[in-house]
Amino acid sequence: MTSLNGPVPMDSPFYVPRTFETEALKTLLAREWVLLLGPRQHGKTSALLRIRKGLADAGFACAFVDLQSLPPTITFAELLEQFARSVARGFGTTLAKPATQSPTLRDWLEAAAPPGEGPIVILVDEASAVRDPQLRSGFFGQMRAMKNEAAFCHAGAIEKRLQFLFAGTFRQESLIDNPANSPFNVSKRIDTDDLGLAGVKALVELVVAPGAIDGIASKIFELVGGQPHLVQTLLSTVEGLDPVGQEQGIFDACAALKVTGNEHTNWLFRTVIGDPALALIASKAAAESKIQNDPTNADYRHLIVLGLLRRDGPHLVFRNPLYEYLAQTPQFRPDLPSTEIKSELFYPIGSGLSFVTDEKDREICTRAYDGAVAAANAGHFRLALVGFGIAIEGLLIFWLSKQPAPNLAAAIAAAKAARPPLSFSRFEVETDPSSWSLANLMRVARQMNGVRGPLEVSEALRNMRNYVHPALMKASYLEEEKLKPEALAAGGLLQSVIRDMQSP
Repeated sequence: MTSLNGPVPMDSPFYVPRTFETEALKTLLAREWVLLLGPRQHGKTSALLRIRKGLADAGFACAFVDLQSLPPTITFAELLEQFARSVARGFGTTLAKPATQSPTLRDWLEAAAPPGEGPIVILVDEASAVRDPQLRSGFFGQMRAMKNEAAFCHAGAIEKRLQFLFAGTFRQESLIDNPANSPFNVSKRIDTDDLGLAGVKALVELVVAPGAIDGIASKIFELVGGQPHLVQTLLSTVEGLDPVGQEQGIFDACAALKVTGNEHTNWLFRTVIGDPALALIASKAAAESKIQNDPTNADYRHLIVLGLLRRDGPHLVFRNPLYEYLAQTPQFRPDLPSTEIKSELFYPIGSGLSFVTDEKDREICTRAYDGAVAAANAGHFRLALVGFGIAIEGLLIFWLSKQPAPNLAAAIAAAKAARPPLSFSRFEVETDPSSWSLANLMRVARQMNGVRGPLEVSEALRNMRNYVHPALMKASYLEEEKLKPEALAAGGLLQSVIRDMQSP
């Protein structure tokens, strides 16, 4: 079976080793730290599982820690302890709290480490998921301090033994406020790479009848290159079909992917469109099918990390023909004629809400969002604000309702302590988000972690939705066409929430 959700299991044949995995393992075996950056759904976590095995086979103690597992609200002391407990589980050791009054990360890791003087490696997945900037700077700053002190420590000291690998999809330049405190600057950066045609063919051979392997592998590679998630997405549509059905099925699946995209492409393009600087670079690349690279510009580097573009000599080009095709549609190329989508910023959500597992919730939110897009494209900006307002409220109700009770209770407590504080009316049931006002939904959601870290829900969304209330509309009246900035802003803010939200 193809593997589309989560890391590819260790015993699955649907994993093809890539250069970045080999390079990362080699670097760790040479006792260096590693920064592994790459697009979402590009096989980073699957590779980390195999790197962990390679390290263990070489006699290294290794622990894997996913920072997304941290609770939504946490103190610095709790962060250090939670991290150390995850590390101890990975090492298979029993953790005893350090005896010092205010234990540092060094103290905790020394307590979690296995005995002896051998090398130990901590693989940190989703390294950007620490929510609070101050906690994040302090947390990673203590790692950097341990790296700095290693040269002055005796053999067997935790600083001498310890190595880190940090993995994720983030801007390394801005994740830590002070570069002098960043462990990323003293780590070897390794970027993930796509599959080659041979790697795509190896996956096709597991699914497709022998006579159709070469043709189907070439068809897939011509559209999505070696993007591993998209390759397996296309292959999943023809598993179990007869050879004739497989060839026609791949043709149909490729055509459908170009027309409607999927969750992966929707996330990628919402991320880029939601950042004006990234959108401008992508638009220029779409106009010429390439753009002169500027290695000093962090936005150019981030488009490589996100996976939209790749280096090609002095230029950046699209990572695969599918991305280039989608980028040349009107959301990036407003100079192109379009009878379907007149807005240069909005397009229907497609399968972008597939994480909403309740069928009715998904239908309501999708229809509200697409209705808002249609209204905005037609110049009906009040109706667009209504649609975006319904969509954000529905998404927050679903998302909060699916949170584990302890996490929701912790977020409610944090929201009550925030400013302005959370306060429920007599009509609202604290354990039932569907009874809450939009303001309270937003206040609690801000205390939760999304798929890439903190869920930022702008208060402007609630304020803009109120523009459609007849009394408020009249009190601060604006003509229809003058509401366009509010409609565009509401859509952009909602896109960023959808980008960072996932089913818990």
